[in-house]
Parts: sequence; C-alpha cells; structure tokens
Amino acid sequence: MGDAVSHVLIVGAGDTGLTLATMLSSAGLRVSTLNRSGRSIDAATALVGDLADPASLAGLPSADVVVFTTAPPSRDDQGYRIAYLDGPQRLLDGLPAEPTRAVLTSTTGVYGADDGRWVTATTPPDPTRSTAEIVVDGEVALAHRIPTTVVRSAGIYGPGRRRLIDQVLTGAVGVTPGMPTRWTNRVHRDDLAAALALCAVHPSPPPVAIAVDDEPAPRDGVLTWIAEQVRVDLGPDPSPIDTPTGKRCRNSELIDLGWELTHPTFRDGYASLLATL
Repeated sequence: MGDAVSHVLIVGAGDTGLTLATMLSSAGLRVSTLNRSGRSIDAATALVGDLADPASLAGLPSADVVVFTTAPPSRDDQGYRIAYLDGPQRLLDGLPAEPTRAVLTSTTGVYGADDGRWVTATTPPDPTRSTAEIVVDGEVALAHRIPTTVVRSAGIYGPGRRRLIDQVLTGAVGVTPGMPTRWTNRVHRDDLAAALALCAVHPSPPPVAIAVDDEPAPRDGVLTWIAEQVRVDLGPDPSPIDTPTGKRCRNSELIDLGWELTHPTFRDGYASLLATL
C-alpha cells in the first residue's frame, strides 16, 4: 500500500478520519490530520484549522493526497457549503502546491431515490434537498479542480454509534407486519475508513464509488434482528408508511478495486456492537 503516495492529509479528522489515519500510518505512510481541535493520533502530525476560516489554513504542508472526511458544522445550507463546497476549495488554496488527487467523503443522499430502486455509482445524482444539491455542487467543483474520487457513504455505524440499538431497547421503534418495505443502507466506520484508504493509495481509483455493505436491508428486518439479540419484544411501528421507501445501493466499484469488508452485513456489524453491551 502507498508505493506512489507518501503523505496523506486528512481534513476534518473526526471518528472516521482518525480511524483512517491509523490505517494509513500503520501501512507506513506519513499522515497529517486537520481539524478545529487539533485532536489526532500519536502517529500523525496534528494540524489545527477551520474550513470556514481561510486565515487558519495558511502555512499548511503539501500532501500527495487530501482526503476530506468533514462533517458539516451545522445542518443548514451554510454548514454544508463549508464542509463540501467552499471549504475544500479554501483548503486547496491554502496548500503550497495542489495534491495529486483528492478523496471526498460524500453521501448516498445525493441520489434522492425513495421508492426502493437500486442505485449504483453511475446513477445520476437527483438531490431533493438544498443540502444535497450543495453536496453535488461540491463534488463537481472539486473534481473540476483536481482529480477526485467521490466516495458516497451510506449511514455510518460502529463504535459509539448505537442509536438504533438504543431505540430498540427503549421501545422508540417498532414493526407492523405487512407494511411496505423501508429499504436501508449502512456501512461500518472501519469499512468506510478502509474504503477511503484504498481510494487514497490506489493508482487508478474510480471517479465515484458507493461505500455500503453487501446487503441493503429492510428496516423492519434490521429492527427485528436486533430485538431478537437483546431479547426485546417490539411494539407496532409508531410511524407506519403506505408505500415503499428508501433505496438499495451497490458497492461494485469498491469491490472491484479490492475492498474487503470486515462487516459485510448489518448482522456482522451490530453483533460486534452488541457484544460490548
């Protein structure tokens, strides 16, 4: 890993970004992390900067590859512009030289599909919210400036992300037999970090990839399985639906690239989380 890449800058290094930093540094790469707090890992160079503040991005070191794992600082349009559109451009402006390429962590929310259909990396984006439109604009702007791999991630779960388990335990969710299917997609944090690492160091990564596990799953099936593991009886769904919702995402590009999932289904991932309860 990393024969042609020596230095990776991870921007917005939170939980996923620091997991990525650990993977890359363990593979022998020089890693720098940039976030507002300076939080990092021992093996990486910690940099402090804010994508909303161009002055804070002055004097950054050059890097072969920049990986953006930035979460919006707020859930409104302005927060998304900072994370996906204006912020990445400011970051590149602050570097002494443009990197060879970038990897942008995006979202499957740009597809907009909500009727159970399959989507792939080649499915055209169809954003239905203003924030998703900003994400697409950011993808295009970054790819127009430097070679970019956009990794559209499904919902992330893993250590510290046990919201669905807690909802089952507290009775906040339920299942009503016979209701239309709500399709869900997810990816374990460690698998997402591995996908980003692969795209960062691979000599020919695809322009777009979807980071999801191997099994899109009906929401009711996921809830029922979790309830069985924790021995909880589910009540009826408090928010029933009349038509199928969600989408089913394929991860073909990453699999073809050599991505090996540690948690290929929700059962694998949630089993490891439940073991810590």
